[in-house]
Amino acid sequence: MKWEFHYHKEPDYFEVIVSGALSNDELNQMAVERWNELQKSTCRNVLFDFTQITNILGIVDIYHRPEQSEKIGVLRTNNTAAVVPKIYLQEFKFMETVYQNRGFDLNVFDNREDAINYLANANRKSV
Repeated sequence: MKWEFHYHKEPDYFEVIVSGALSNDELNQMAVERWNELQKSTCRNVLFDFTQITNILGIVDIYHRPEQSEKIGVLRTNNTAAVVPKIYLQEFKFMETVYQNRGFDLNVFDNREDAINYLANANRKSV
């Protein structure tokens, strides 16, 4: 699994582009690095681009992701959008529900424009 970070000023968000095969350990490592980047700024909006992944985590792993996110220090006040491949949309929608039920703001989209619009509107709500 590979990832790269990009900061966008308008609208204000960090983008994390993820490619390859997902694994819990690497997702945790990525989350720590992302969290370290977020702490350097006032930005609390994150866009995950998962459109280049080659697999999805199992249902049990998905169910436990919010616990792992919390242990790493991910804030529930972050506005998070994820763009996902349509082939994995159902699994990511399950992940969205699991995160939201645990108080995290995660919204899943199958196109980039909707995800960016969501984050732009989240910026207006928090101002």
